[in-house]
Amino acid sequence: MGIDVDAFKAAYKKWVAESEADYRAGNFKDIIKKYPLLVSDGVPWTPYKGRPSEQTFALVTTGGLYLKDSQQPFDTESIHGDTSFREIPRAVRQEELGIAHAHYDHGLAEQDINTIFPIHRFLDLEKEGIVGKVADTHYSFSYVNDVVTLVTKTVPRFLSRIRSEGVDVLFLVPV
Repeated sequence: MGIDVDAFKAAYKKWVAESEADYRAGNFKDIIKKYPLLVSDGVPWTPYKGRPSEQTFALVTTGGLYLKDSQQPFDTESIHGDTSFREIPRAVRQEELGIAHAHYDHGLAEQDINTIFPIHRFLDLEKEGIVGKVADTHYSFSYVNDVVTLVTKTVPRFLSRIRSEGVDVLFLVPV
């Protein structure tokens, strides 16, 4: 995957300097239009193979979910976002989850967490034999503007974690 990280870092640094005041003022629509997108010249996806009924599935949401009683909320104040992730157990109950993401209306998610993290629907699919297994651990990210740190530090840790759990299919729910 060919990404010019140095060129992006320079463009990102300039964007932060020019956008910090607007970010603090809540003018997100204005600054997002100027964001220097990181563009790859290749597609980093793996084609789907296998039978769902024989595979282990894990969920990833970008909804900013965290366990209220045991995890730190995501940083929602920084223009850089938060490059970390939170691990969410398969047996999680809606009332155990908090949402730390400043850039969307949480109303529907607070009514039914499955709108942004369909864990209970996947457990239903497991019971019906449509998917082989729902992993023990699932993952939540929040918004991230600092994609260099995300790609160079967080993603390798994340991939190591899901591989160690034997996850075959990662189902991404962008929010």
